[in-house]
Amino acid sequence: MAAVLALSNVLVSQRARISDLEARLAEPSAHDSDMFQAFNQYASPQSNLLTWLRSGFLVTSYEATQLNLLDQFIDFYDRDPRGFDDAELNAMHTELIQRFRTLRDRIGPRIFPVPNSTRYMIPPEWRDERPELHREAVEQITTALDELLKTYDAFIISAQRKRFKSHLEARN
Repeated sequence: MAAVLALSNVLVSQRARISDLEARLAEPSAHDSDMFQAFNQYASPQSNLLTWLRSGFLVTSYEATQLNLLDQFIDFYDRDPRGFDDAELNAMHTELIQRFRTLRDRIGPRIFPVPNSTRYMIPPEWRDERPELHREAVEQITTALDELLKTYDAFIISAQRKRFKSHLEARN
């Protein structure tokens, strides 16, 4: 009797593992695939937005077009707030979109248009006249960027593990 119960427990545990493995190997839903493609249209790893955030981001100064890319991405999600069917991916996606908003919120009150230019920057006079405000602005923006990129990487890796089409196939 004990042997039968032990084998029964092993069978139940193996079925749970098989179910978990099948769920991981299952193709994403059509809705989730569409959501991931829409995300990639604005923020694939090769997109202008991510290229700027990863390698062209200067904490103290931006071109208006770069800020426009960030605003367009955020506006897209404000207009279409649908999430993913996959609960784990949806939670990561929701956090990621919030990180994009946080970065924009941190930039907003600290970056100002430069007259007769297409640039925005932290006022250079803050460096000498208000160094604590300059330091705080740089730290706040830098922290928001670092958190965004960390969350972005986790989201992309999770999506790839869930068998979404390669981000390399997405348009910029």
